[in-house]
Amino acid sequence: MAPETLSRKELRKAKKAGQSNNSTTTDHHATAFEGPSQPLDVSADPRRESSSGGQAKSSTVHSSSLANTPAHPPTLHLPMRSQPSRAGAPFEDVAEAPSRNAVPSSAEGPYKAEAGDPAADPSEASANESPKDLGKDYGRAHAPALNKRVDWGGGAYESGLTALMERPGSGTWGDEVKLKLNSHYVNLVRPKEKQEKFHQYNVRVGNGNEKRGLVKTVLESQGLGNQLPGGRVNWLFDGNEQAWSKHDIQTERRFEIDLSLEPERAVGGRPDKVFVMIKPASTRVHVNLGNIYDYLNDRNRCVLGADVIKAINLLDHVLRQRPSEQFTTIKRSYFNRGVNGHDLHKGVEAVHGIYQSIRLAKGPKQSEGKGGLRMVTNVDVSYAPFWHMWNFNKIVAELTASGENVDSVVWREKSNHNPNGNFDLMRRLKDSGFTVEYKNMSDEAKRRKWKVAAILDKSAREYKFRPWDDTNKRLGQEITILEYYLTKYQVHLDHPDLPVVQTTKMITKHNKDGKVLFESPIVFPMELCIMQPNQRYLKALDREQTKIMVDHAIQPPQKRLKRLKDSLSMLSWHEDQYLSHYGLKISPDQIETDARILLPPTLQLRNGSKLTPEANGKKGTWNLTGRQFISTKALRAPWGVMVLTDSSESKRNQTNKFVDLLKEEYVKLGGEIDSELDISEKRLTENLADLAKNIELFYHDIHHRRGKRPQILLFILPKDSSDVYLRIKNTCDCQLGVYSQCVQARNAFKESRQYGFFCNLLMKFNAKLGGATNRIVLSRPEDHFPDRTMIIGADVSHPAPGSQAPSYAAMTVSMDSTAMRYAAAVQTNGFRKEMISSRNITTCLTPLIKRWKELNKRLDKEYPPEHVYYFRDGVSEDQFKILLDTEVASLKRLFSFKNMGKTWTGAPVKFTVVVAEKRHHIRFFPQGPLKDENENPLPGTIVEHDVTDPNGNDIYLCSHRALQGTARPTHYIMLLDERKIPVKIFQRMLYEQCYQYIRSTTAVSLHPAVYYAHLASKRAQAHDSLYAVDWPEGKGKGKEKGPAASSSDDSSEEPAPLLPLKDWEDGQTEWIGYGMWFI
Repeated sequence: MAPETLSRKELRKAKKAGQSNNSTTTDHHATAFEGPSQPLDVSADPRRESSSGGQAKSSTVHSSSLANTPAHPPTLHLPMRSQPSRAGAPFEDVAEAPSRNAVPSSAEGPYKAEAGDPAADPSEASANESPKDLGKDYGRAHAPALNKRVDWGGGAYESGLTALMERPGSGTWGDEVKLKLNSHYVNLVRPKEKQEKFHQYNVRVGNGNEKRGLVKTVLESQGLGNQLPGGRVNWLFDGNEQAWSKHDIQTERRFEIDLSLEPERAVGGRPDKVFVMIKPASTRVHVNLGNIYDYLNDRNRCVLGADVIKAINLLDHVLRQRPSEQFTTIKRSYFNRGVNGHDLHKGVEAVHGIYQSIRLAKGPKQSEGKGGLRMVTNVDVSYAPFWHMWNFNKIVAELTASGENVDSVVWREKSNHNPNGNFDLMRRLKDSGFTVEYKNMSDEAKRRKWKVAAILDKSAREYKFRPWDDTNKRLGQEITILEYYLTKYQVHLDHPDLPVVQTTKMITKHNKDGKVLFESPIVFPMELCIMQPNQRYLKALDREQTKIMVDHAIQPPQKRLKRLKDSLSMLSWHEDQYLSHYGLKISPDQIETDARILLPPTLQLRNGSKLTPEANGKKGTWNLTGRQFISTKALRAPWGVMVLTDSSESKRNQTNKFVDLLKEEYVKLGGEIDSELDISEKRLTENLADLAKNIELFYHDIHHRRGKRPQILLFILPKDSSDVYLRIKNTCDCQLGVYSQCVQARNAFKESRQYGFFCNLLMKFNAKLGGATNRIVLSRPEDHFPDRTMIIGADVSHPAPGSQAPSYAAMTVSMDSTAMRYAAAVQTNGFRKEMISSRNITTCLTPLIKRWKELNKRLDKEYPPEHVYYFRDGVSEDQFKILLDTEVASLKRLFSFKNMGKTWTGAPVKFTVVVAEKRHHIRFFPQGPLKDENENPLPGTIVEHDVTDPNGNDIYLCSHRALQGTARPTHYIMLLDERKIPVKIFQRMLYEQCYQYIRSTTAVSLHPAVYYAHLASKRAQAHDSLYAVDWPEGKGKGKEKGPAASSSDDSSEEPAPLLPLKDWEDGQTEWIGYGMWFI
């Protein structure tokens, strides 16, 4: 129940929490919000699968990720890397649109957008891939002296640079092609010797604990600019506590700023005069821009050290300074203030802005061997959800679906008058900035800005208070808000039954001695409140909003490029006084790079059948019409179909028809079903405990009547429901140890089905039974794996910001010599911890390694792998060294001699460590004829120059075909290679393995080992013990647990482990943990 009012202590606590949550926001318009500040990237991301109806999560979008789109938050992340999306974040990675072959019926991953995820980039959608929340809030550990906002190439991280390996050379295979990139060269004019050195200072505004909005206003004020030595342009501020200038101030300086003299004085509780203190940093830090000039031009033997990194860090502030002063800033994305966006309904709109970052890059191909280094700026289109600049009444009417009649909103239960779901929707207005307007109001009062502290459980007709009588210095008679506005302002409230709005401010009266005589919260009727411009919407977008956002952001390359060029006018590099003053010149022309297109592999199917992955002239995709899976396993154990209905109408006839067609299609694809089928119909109720009991009874009934345990259960669902889906998976995975497959009734019972429905459904069905879809044809096994090789993939998924749920780690292991099939294990991984613990690595991998050795025997002897690929998803550049020092070190201990068995006396296992990154803003724009029908790059396009790291070994690979929008390549960074794999072998393996993704007839955009790890980490939620024990009756969600969400990795409290996958250990039933239960 909502509090009647918040006390001053509670208000201070709320403000403090809001400030800490806004630590990355530099625009005072955004200070009214709590939560991650990240734009939505809506490009494509393959990690979200639309096949079988899987749906993605998402919330904020950078228009570049939709081609592969998965849906993070405002995460839609729609960012990525399909993890939880971050509420209010600009779309960086939005959900991918469903594949044409995708089956929206057998939904293995029901849609559920989560707060805190930046929507994935809706701009790209690849076949058989759906939106994925790429947005992650990792609580990352940062390397010292680095600005985490800089979009560094991995090589920028010092600590001895041990986290990066040198590039062994460039690839040579493939056809050459010219691409333009959404990046521009940055030229640095060498400053005069006396102007090279910049000094770092500590800054304090007011008492040092002022709100970020006030700090920003003061630092950008003309009053401060007029007093600073050399003028405002000679000073850079990070918006917090640091500044840089070439002016050397030896001692502390104090400036008094009178905000009332500012041209656009923001009236509203701020003091007229504020003091600013600037003093030299305690360690007397100096930054010399000459170092970066020498480094880029290979002069004076300058190497990438702390001095160069500090110089780049300074240039990042130079690049950000002007945009952050003029626009609403969300990390590196900028949004015009007060512009109209695209309506997302429910009071929310999508506003597009622009993203930019600066980084070091490897020079063009022609500069190889000549020390060619460049600085580049990467620009991209961004989208973020904001509140409409409407009256609160109109927003509430849309939020509650009340149409134009806001008086019809019922926000209390009739039985006990407690607040209901509509009231919870109204509470989304919390932390929003607003103004108040009514008749006869002064202009000064209209300009005053307020912030919502709470929506109170009282209407204007009910809320009573005693106003202060200034004349008699005492409290007046008790009166309602409704009566107060009528008697004092002659304002008749039209909607007095709506809840009132409490602000973060208090009215306080003191006597001459300073004693408090009166204190009361400031409360307004909802109908008088008007949303300020650019107030970010920080909740998760719902399914409808996500779809609208994605549809709006999805744009083919040329339209995206046009929007990007239009948005560049916001940055106006040629008019930026800071860029000019510091010697930065950004080319208006896009970088053109020399890329290569690798040839696609030949695919092998059953009975020696081979095909080239090209269907209807579209490269990177194929169909199985008239062909059969490369391998199947006969279904000889019993199996069952459970039809869940939401009505009393029987679906038996429709179910029988569906099952007959399923069998027929599976036989066509080479499958064999030689076992008895049981069918059960159950009415789906709100009590999910009943659903679990029904599933268990059905399973045991089959076992009792058939004499064997069922091998797989298929569920036909009446509608999308994440609660029902998670309960099914929890029961089947953890209670019964049986494979399960879900399909939507609207697709299963459809009269006319497309080819893709049964194809996608049966690829997953076959994989769970132990089969595979297709295999790459290799002229020699060593073309991919010269040695006995194991591939391990890993990913960690995190809950939405503010959630107390744990993080989940997932690890996958290839199970055969060609890496067609994988097994996976999952476990809780602390609270917001990105690095997988040594204990989790051991417990997850030990049984899978044991199984790998059993399946890969030689002469009846078990041997460990000679070479291990470790593909890691979701790790930022500032964590590379941590990754090597923790996870890779743990892996090496696990694969040490003593753990590999007595039969092994050979050389130590060699590791190759690769990070796969989708959450970036590099996009390709082909210039010649080598492009697809949407003008996206062809599958196999690889870039090694101009935007890659000059000090590391990384590539950008577009391995998939984007169905919609602009394709987003995957950024692969090799951190370690003890095997010394030839460049051409590694690049070919990366690309061709994307054709072996087991539930797709298209090349995917991410290596399957990582893709599977992502799927498994998402499934882990269903294995939480809370889903089995603490689900309240009639609901599908367990209570959240754990300490308050934190961005740090040092929580002393650990979450409870997940429920294990059930193993009957009866000698007959194979443990599903060795199979592809997560598909």
